[in-house]
Amino acid sequence: MPMGQGRPMTEVEAELRFNQPALGGCREQKIHRMLRDPDGRVMFLPTWWGHLMVFAAQVLGRHHGVVKQINWDPVIEGQTQEFERFYGQGCFTRHEAFLPGDCIHVRAVLPATLSVEDFSELLQVAGQYRGISPYRKDKRYRFGTFEVLSVQRRVRRGKK
Repeated sequence: MPMGQGRPMTEVEAELRFNQPALGGCREQKIHRMLRDPDGRVMFLPTWWGHLMVFAAQVLGRHHGVVKQINWDPVIEGQTQEFERFYGQGCFTRHEAFLPGDCIHVRAVLPATLSVEDFSELLQVAGQYRGISPYRKDKRYRFGTFEVLSVQRRVRRGKK
């Protein structure tokens, strides 16, 4: 089938609420910051989301191949805060973070063979068991677990 023909892809935006802190992992002076694009917007890399969705597909036992076809926008929307992570007696490090209760918006383009409902279910499993956080050094603590508040189709309006 020639390019541009066939079933359309679906652009979606998901709203997620963190249950555990999602911590910045880029050491900058005395704080671990979030990864940012040249315009200063927070980024969660598509590979991070991809690993989460492969895990979720394994848990659910379906959608194994199709999750690798999801295209993720690396830029997320949300407001970070400072967080002090204590790791020993009187020892702590500072992170830029999304804290429990904070919400972010992430966008993706789904392949034609993955429904919005199935995507939402995969995302819910990924958030419950793994979460997403640029900082992941301590295996004893799960950073960035989240719940899915909504997944909506994005409607693009043509230029007038």
